[in-house]
Amino acid sequence: MNELTKLDSLLNALGQQAAAYDQHNKIPRFHSKPFFVAMLFKTQSGQLSDYVRESQSLLDQVNEYIKNKSSETLIEFQCNKLVEQCQAIKKVLTSETQRFDNYQQDKTSKAKYFAKKQQKSANNFSWLTHRVVNNSRALYLELSKHHGYRQKLSDKIARLTKQLNETPASDKITMQQEILRQHKRLGQCNKAIYFIEQKIATLESGKFKRY
Repeated sequence: MNELTKLDSLLNALGQQAAAYDQHNKIPRFHSKPFFVAMLFKTQSGQLSDYVRESQSLLDQVNEYIKNKSSETLIEFQCNKLVEQCQAIKKVLTSETQRFDNYQQDKTSKAKYFAKKQQKSANNFSWLTHRVVNNSRALYLELSKHHGYRQKLSDKIARLTKQLNETPASDKITMQQEILRQHKRLGQCNKAIYFIEQKIATLESGKFKRY
């Protein structure tokens, strides 16, 4: 009984900590991801407080078993499970800082990666920047030209795809490679269009940055 009293006090403390954790949890993916495997908890929730409530219910059940003088084996089994649940909840709470630090590091790394990728994309179109810098009319002309390129490439891909069905098996690989090449060209064209549109928006907002 003394051990059950200690578990009751521990669960009350864990309940308060879990409530605070759920309220201030800053890691989005943990809001919906279950904390523990189904073998340990029936609960499958992204809220730590839900698991504490299950453990409190199990404690009440154990007390009821003792009151009704149920099998000692059953009582011992449920007590062991209760201890495991408390240890698991406590482990999550004590590792919160490390989890958040890892999340922040991961978030920072991804931000740097995408920033680097965006800069690389901008460098790929540096020729365009130097040709039409500070000239919105030239930018619109380039935009119109690239829209024309995109339409021609789309038409060509559609034509080649249709021809592929009528192409002999021995020539299909060559045809597929050509279609893939045209898709890559279309992808580059779409990137150029996006880049030009961004330059127009920046220029017209008065915030154009020289490269």
